[in-house]
Amino acid sequence: MNQQRKMIYKDVQKLIAHHGTRDPRTILEERNVKLIPFKESTKLLGMYKVFKRNKFVFYNPFIDERILNMVLAHELGHDIYHQELAKKEDIIEYELFNITTSTELEANLFASHLLIDDDELMEYIREGRCYEELASIFNVNINLMFFKLNEMYRMGYPINRLDVTCNSKFFADIDGTDTSNHEIY
Repeated sequence: MNQQRKMIYKDVQKLIAHHGTRDPRTILEERNVKLIPFKESTKLLGMYKVFKRNKFVFYNPFIDERILNMVLAHELGHDIYHQELAKKEDIIEYELFNITTSTELEANLFASHLLIDDDELMEYIREGRCYEELASIFNVNINLMFFKLNEMYRMGYPINRLDVTCNSKFFADIDGTDTSNHEIY
């Protein structure tokens, strides 16, 4: 998995350089992935599917923009690494922050590297910002920030090893139909 982690980081850096942005919506659109909002109210936040060589991200249009941005970054990770899996006839509900499968771990690592710039994050760490502040600054959930910080530690950045674990069921607990989830952070 160490080689895979390094590859994900390098792939994200190449993608950012190629597209000139960290915005997952823009990158998905430039990769010809069709973004389709769910028509009905649903608890599901998003999913990735390939059907007859067409790539789709279905997403919940009722969720907070910050959550949606993380969902789109996660689904972009699936577009990069899991197209073959997404071609299968079964619809797969990917669960963000479920780190029990390598598929989900890869998508979460991808999202953390895409949405959180290393140098900018290091500046805030040197300023002494706490985890919650870092998550707020980058408009991400604290669990995604933990993913990023753990990866940076593994990559040799001068930060302390985290004594926290990611809540692997965070997104499973978000009900896409509950408007109170817009104020999660």
